Amino acid sequence: MKESPSGDGSDNRTNRRTILKTGALGVTSLVAGTGLVSAELNEKQPRGSAVHTAKASGGATISDEQRRQVRRRAVRDFERKNGRSPDAIPASDLQSDDGDVVAYAYALDANGVGRAYTGIAGEDTNEPETQSGRAEALIHDRFGGRVAELSSAVTASEQATTMSGGPVTGTNNMQQIYSHKLENAIDPYGVAGATSYWYQDTLDSTDGDIHSFSSPVGFEPGTSAFGSDWENDWGRVFHQWDETEMGNVDVDYGQWQPYGTQGGSSSRSYSLSVSVGWMTASVTAGLSWSYTQPDVEVIDESSSYHNYNQWQLKVNGGDDVSQNFVGFQPSSAASMDHYDSSMGEKTICINKVKGQFVNDGSEHWLAHTSTFYKEPA
Repeated sequence: MKESPSGDGSDNRTNRRTILKTGALGVTSLVAGTGLVSAELNEKQPRGSAVHTAKASGGATISDEQRRQVRRRAVRDFERKNGRSPDAIPASDLQSDDGDVVAYAYALDANGVGRAYTGIAGEDTNEPETQSGRAEALIHDRFGGRVAELSSAVTASEQATTMSGGPVTGTNNMQQIYSHKLENAIDPYGVAGATSYWYQDTLDSTDGDIHSFSSPVGFEPGTSAFGSDWENDWGRVFHQWDETEMGNVDVDYGQWQPYGTQGGSSSRSYSLSVSVGWMTASVTAGLSWSYTQPDVEVIDESSSYHNYNQWQLKVNGGDDVSQNFVGFQPSSAASMDHYDSSMGEKTICINKVKGQFVNDGSEHWLAHTSTFYKEPA
């Protein structure tokens, strides 16, 4: 059944915020440097910031304001190294139905591309399978590796400046401006993760901007993540262009694949290309995914009339798919009015990821919402 992007979902999910035990804030701010950059770099070569981080434990959370402070430190670091400010700060705010942000990292690479990681953890204390702090420990165990990935991306940008990157190749008049990896781990159900790659056109037209999101999404059931009995059921991805604060939105999904319901064994690759006032896409090397029916079916639930894109990944059966990581990689594009830093903070798109897990007739879905916006430097 098709779901409204703003729907309330399952009635039997637990409101964790009513049972979350209080813990010490325990937030630390660290700097994981890009000090591996060669000393032979030309002084005029653009430099990326260090990866600035925050970490919370014991039931505490990293607030929106604390995450904003982490980003500000990265911006000041970028300005100090390059003698200039980025044109704007691309960022995202997070909301989770079940968990709290316990790990966060942000950096600006040499091209001014924002790169971020957010780890969300929670537990349902009404479930006998739950072990206190197990989800938080999972995120913290992965955090060092995620910070290292960001640091490597910044270092690579300093050694070979590029305007593309991410899972999409062959871009024409488009550049990546932000990438954000998020992991939402709720014990005992599983982990709903997503990496959002945000692209914008390079046409420098004040008439309007073209934006695109590529959203590789994955679902790791509790049976794999926590050793519980919860398995994959379905997952959904929403690109809610109708939530933008910019005017004159036009969503194009007829040419920017994937579109239409997909079933059976499938593999796709894409590039993104734009010209003034028009969006086109052509099949070439780049973004791809594969799956095999009858275990998985992808259903396109998008609406150009209502200006949103939405996809559902259905797990139809099979122990391998139900009990192990499964995912897909939808993408979309839209044009809208031009953003200028004098406008202040403006939402460009709201993306939502939902994953439903099942256990012997019971069901529970995890959801997180990412609000992508630009703010002045």
